[in-house]
Amino acid sequence: MFRSVLSRTIATALLIAGSLVASACSGGSDAAPSRIASGNLSLALTANANSHTYRLTNVSLYIYGNTTSTFLTTSNDPSETSLSATLPTGSYNANLYGWTLERDLGDGQFAALPATLVSNPYVGFGISNGTTTTISFQFQTDGIVVTVGAGELRVKATVDEVAPVCTPFGEDCGSGTWCAPTGLTGAPLACIPAGVTVAGGACLAPSDCVTDASCVDLGDGPVCAELCPSSLFAQACASGGTCEQAAPDYGVCR
Repeated sequence: MFRSVLSRTIATALLIAGSLVASACSGGSDAAPSRIASGNLSLALTANANSHTYRLTNVSLYIYGNTTSTFLTTSNDPSETSLSATLPTGSYNANLYGWTLERDLGDGQFAALPATLVSNPYVGFGISNGTTTTISFQFQTDGIVVTVGAGELRVKATVDEVAPVCTPFGEDCGSGTWCAPTGLTGAPLACIPAGVTVAGGACLAPSDCVTDASCVDLGDGPVCAELCPSSLFAQACASGGTCEQAAPDYGVCR
């Protein structure tokens, strides 16, 4: 029924949204409970564009890295709109090795479309504690450009160097870098590049945010939020709000 065939790219986003654990405070006790630094991985399955609804079904996604590996698969529930899993902080790879692209025929019934995965099925990503990272896969079929999920993967060239030891939230890193706590990165202390998005701005990954901030879902989608050292737990933050513990060595200003 279509008069022309257009090239279409679908960006499927993996939203890695970290859940923050609120600090339990009681009078006279400052003992912190044991925590495992982790984040939540979510894969959106549906999108709307040009009055059409698209969805991914028969998804098989293999996540592996560090000492953790897991499989994500879709169910037969037609109301399913996302997949999710919880992962420890660290570096990972995602392998999309099974999927079907479908489009709503207009009456609530979906039919499979001929489509091709045009991006690499293997995508690397990192999980920082309590943060959100977005990656994507691209497909091509007839129709228009549709984005499924939070956004497209940002790819940057990097140079590996021996990172210096530094003081978290200190001033011993060079311009454009900052010392991230190990509870956030899951890696040894090092000066890491800072982004340009200020606190309160929408973000796709921790690297988007300025010094002493990271990408956190505070309830209305991922934004750059100010971080605070453990010495300020339950105290007021300089930018407003209260420093709530997210890991033993840092908190998030809410």
